[in-house]
Amino acid sequence: MLGHIQYLVQYFSRLFIISCPLAIIALFVSMTAPYTSAERVRAAKVGTSVACGTALFFAIVGEEFFEFLGVTMGSFYISGGIILTLLGISMLNSNDMDNSNDQDQTTGKESTKKNKVDISITPLGIPIICGPACITATIVLQSQAEGFVQNVVGLIAITLVFGVLYLLLVSSAKGTKWLTPMILKLSFKLSGLIIVTLGIQMIFSGLRQADLQVLKPLKSVTQVVQTMLNTYC
Repeated sequence: MLGHIQYLVQYFSRLFIISCPLAIIALFVSMTAPYTSAERVRAAKVGTSVACGTALFFAIVGEEFFEFLGVTMGSFYISGGIILTLLGISMLNSNDMDNSNDQDQTTGKESTKKNKVDISITPLGIPIICGPACITATIVLQSQAEGFVQNVVGLIAITLVFGVLYLLLVSSAKGTKWLTPMILKLSFKLSGLIIVTLGIQMIFSGLRQADLQVLKPLKSVTQVVQTMLNTYC
């Protein structure tokens, strides 16, 4: 029993570090700047639920799912990078916050809601909370499990990680009420720039992992993540 608890703590700590919770919180607060407090809580709930379900799915199916589709993690990084890049550009060009302020004074809350972009599933849930690095980490960690019990413990650890992330996001959502509209607007635009940068970096990482080839064995990518886990965790 003690060994399983130790394995749970080890699994949880490694995956939690890989998920980069501080970066997620910063992006969440800035991306949900036009939201009300209730809408931020809802976005946090939906985003973490989607991310948790995705991580559990890949932890269960493992590398076989990618091998069945003939998809490498490099191409997965590239697709996620394209999504983030497009979203970041739209945030930089968006006037949603200005429009929402104007509409609150003219047509009320109902029209304001129509102009708010729902970021809870994409990109918050995927690929910000549960991105290629997190998915690869779950595959690697789950492959290290010995026996049925440790496999179940690993799934519990994944659920706990995203449960803690949900609590952190909810706490940060309630704390944004102290920020002024100017700060929220600035953070919204700044997060757009950061997301574009992350997206481009993710694309370059995917190209580097694939060596500019369409097909490459998945093992090379999992070995990279395994090295990261051994080095930093």
